[in-house]
Amino acid sequence: MTQTMDSAVPINEQLRAATGDVTAPSAGAPAADDLTALYRQRDRFIPVSRRGLMQALAAPELWPGFDAGDVAKCFKLMAEWRHLSYAEREQQLIESYLPFNPDRDISENAIPKDSYDGPHKAAFLDAVRAMLERANYDEILRANLQAIIDEFNPYGLELDVNLDEFGDILVFIRGEGSDEVLPDYLSKLRGKKPITVVVFKRVFLLLTLKPLETRVKEVAIQEGVDEAKARKIVAKQRKMMPEDVDDTHIYVKMFKDVPRPDLEIMFPNTRVKLRQGDKVRIGASAGGSVSMGLLGLVTKIVAAALTPIGAVLAVLGLAGAASQQVAQVVNRRNRYMLKVTRNLYFQNISNNQGALALLTERAEEEDIKEELLLYTLLAKTSVHRSELGEAQTAIEEFLTEHFQVHVSFDTEDALERLMASGLVVEHSDGVLVAMSPATAASHIGKMWHGYLDSIGQPSASPATA
Repeated sequence: MTQTMDSAVPINEQLRAATGDVTAPSAGAPAADDLTALYRQRDRFIPVSRRGLMQALAAPELWPGFDAGDVAKCFKLMAEWRHLSYAEREQQLIESYLPFNPDRDISENAIPKDSYDGPHKAAFLDAVRAMLERANYDEILRANLQAIIDEFNPYGLELDVNLDEFGDILVFIRGEGSDEVLPDYLSKLRGKKPITVVVFKRVFLLLTLKPLETRVKEVAIQEGVDEAKARKIVAKQRKMMPEDVDDTHIYVKMFKDVPRPDLEIMFPNTRVKLRQGDKVRIGASAGGSVSMGLLGLVTKIVAAALTPIGAVLAVLGLAGAASQQVAQVVNRRNRYMLKVTRNLYFQNISNNQGALALLTERAEEEDIKEELLLYTLLAKTSVHRSELGEAQTAIEEFLTEHFQVHVSFDTEDALERLMASGLVVEHSDGVLVAMSPATAASHIGKMWHGYLDSIGQPSASPATA
């Protein structure tokens, strides 16, 4: 059974108490438990498939007096129209990503020279951020990210990431779950109990590496050293990164089911460290072996009256004991690295251009579901703009009743899109009225014809149609 954590005790203290770790939090680091509430709020993401939602909303009992065929046709056309608009957005997003795509197979000569400049890059990052918002992702700010990385890790992995190596960092999450971390055998014998940690269902990561010369100058100022020394420091810091990582590219990745304490495994410069408790245990073991080796060496020296063979054998024995302890440390680090590798293999969903395409698809799905929910409500009853809060509550209760999910629905966002497409109008008295399903289907059909007729014109798009 999952154990509930005591909200009155800081999360880091609970983790250390449950696992028996002796590591203290870093002095001056932000209190990570202060961030917990930020990611435990209701999610805007609707964890229901489009098809399942359509079937539930098109149930005949929800549409008395309406033709079921008109309702199904209206829903289908609404989804297809939104898909058309997102197809263009995806094409534009991927096209603007070409200059920074590390996996591109397009000739560099086919990319406009001004696509590499700062304004183009800034526009691309803004477009990505907007798409993440559309897909109902929530951002983890850079300052909060560092606090999460500094948290104690109950999985037995102690990882360190130097965020200063990166210029741009976007980390967005969507959906939460939990995972029960069981204590190891010795901790269990000491009465330690399982603990529960937050698991981010989806994580989006975007990174750019700082230019080498920029980073060297930063380190020279921070460390108070000359440029040559700073260059050696930077080279050592970037030793863990793959050789093909450079500052001209933008790296995009999507992960699933990432435990909050393991968030740092996504970064390319992650460094594995031993926990303080492991160091104490290994140090004590090594110290004991070395002490016994020294005692044996002294005994053999006295017994052999300083014979060369006895002394050599004693030294070899001492070296063997020391090398055994070093091997234990290396093996432990290797096991840690193997776990990290397995996590990345099974938790990575998509990379770079593929990640952007997947993100656009998720944003499209969220828009469609939000529009279907609000349209269904407004098509059956008139709602005053001042009553949107009640409409939001009604939609959230519908999702809870039919799908047992708890969602924070964004009525304003969905209403804006429905009004832009003409399916909902606001009267002068503030009353919101939606077209009937049959009228809405005919209206979307006219928009399709308008879009097809406008193809070839510079401003042709579903929005202008």
